[in-house]
Amino acid sequence: MSEANHPSQSTSSITDIKRIAVCGGSLGRERRSYIRGQVVDIGITDLMRAEGLWDLVTGLFSGDERRITPFLDFSLAPVRKPVLRIEIYNDIGHKIFTSAKVKADEDGFFSCEIRDRLPVGKHTFHVILEGLDSFRQYSKDLAHLNSNEDSILGKTTIVGKGKLRILAEEYTGLIVTSDIDQTYLATDIHSGKGKFTTLFETPEQKRALPGMPELYRQLRRSLNNAPLAFISASPHFFRRTMLATIANHKIEIESLHLKYLEGTIKGVFDKVIDTIFNPIDFLQNGFKPAWSRTKKFLGASYQSLFDQMSYKLSILLYDRVFQPTHSQEILMGDNTESDYMIFTLYQLICLGKIEGDALEDYLYELNFLGRDAITRDAAKRIRKLGEENIRIHGRINPVSLSLINQTEKGPKHEEMKKLVMEALPQGVWDQVFKKEDAFFGTEGALGMSVILHSKGHLEFAQVFPVVGEMIGKWVAGGTVIDETQILSGLDNLTVPEFAEGDRKMLKDLLEKAFKGTI
Repeated sequence: MSEANHPSQSTSSITDIKRIAVCGGSLGRERRSYIRGQVVDIGITDLMRAEGLWDLVTGLFSGDERRITPFLDFSLAPVRKPVLRIEIYNDIGHKIFTSAKVKADEDGFFSCEIRDRLPVGKHTFHVILEGLDSFRQYSKDLAHLNSNEDSILGKTTIVGKGKLRILAEEYTGLIVTSDIDQTYLATDIHSGKGKFTTLFETPEQKRALPGMPELYRQLRRSLNNAPLAFISASPHFFRRTMLATIANHKIEIESLHLKYLEGTIKGVFDKVIDTIFNPIDFLQNGFKPAWSRTKKFLGASYQSLFDQMSYKLSILLYDRVFQPTHSQEILMGDNTESDYMIFTLYQLICLGKIEGDALEDYLYELNFLGRDAITRDAAKRIRKLGEENIRIHGRINPVSLSLINQTEKGPKHEEMKKLVMEALPQGVWDQVFKKEDAFFGTEGALGMSVILHSKGHLEFAQVFPVVGEMIGKWVAGGTVIDETQILSGLDNLTVPEFAEGDRKMLKDLLEKAFKGTI
């Protein structure tokens, strides 16, 4: 391993290896929950052998929460096929669950679904390493131990920890699910330079969109500690950096989903191998249809490395399986990709308005914004998740409100609505969303706060701290937000008709507050 494997290694050489499990937290209900993560090896210095200085929830050594970058984690070595056990402890430290053996895959990724009834509350899970199911990994470990007699590798059994929150089956409150880039963080995802730069940004260098951290904090207070989950199409090696960034902004979350890019690459490889060894199945309907399917698969697989449609839709549906039936969701995204289409499809699938073969074929043929982003396998997976949700919860739309941040890089509300209506099967939008749109486009934390207030999710007293956090922040173009810009922003704010009164009232209150007459 090179010294680039860890930020603390810039001043000291690597002397050993530490095995950690990087998890992102989880949210479930009493009778069904899950825990996921990845086991990796990290090069460490002599100083980093001190177990008490490691945060096993974030997988970071003390001090590295300020220096970690995605690039440094890109080279972490996955542990092949570790055998694990999951233990869950309640808030007073009593063990409430022990899993059977959990076998991770060849890239160290593991998943443990729990069907035992767990008590409602906030718990902590421990990931315990029990062995290896890979001769190659065992040989690699043995070689390291033979060359380093004092190695801590193999001496640590608890390789990771995480947070698990369990909601009551009868929970009827809200769950907030938010995108990250251009919804929470001001990430430049539109240029090659921006995408490249984000690989080297530390948590302290990552800028939040003005007011968004405070909005998340106020929502949790207003909604009686409602859970918050982040979903991002950023690669999985962003996880430790993202966890540190979120903590740096003092945002409490229940889970963080990131995209496993190697899974897509591996899927292409497996498909090619299957075709080579099963040519009869491949050509059973003739060469032309087979070639057409192949082009579609390769094109969609390549696009899915960058696109979000299949990934986010699958995650939303998967998470819904583990949510209480009558819980409600607030979804937050942006207009730079396809969040507004994803949120709409999610609602329609949960309602069963598009299902079965019709859903699978529709997704496979979907070409939203000129992208072939969903493979046949992904369409089948989404169909299966949709059917499972209907079997568990019935034909229910769990979404109470969908908010889309309108950036300058994407369409405005009416254009987004038009794009979605044109992409959906004829008549579906009017059938389901005639009374209220599937989503509402607005400008940043200010617009979202106004709409959330109009829906009864925030008080005006909770909107003021959001505005306060916005003032003094830098925005695109190098300007700093001041009171004048806040009032001007309210004048030009895009909000639905039902929120117009709240917009005007907030402007009136802020004008008085800025003048000191309130």
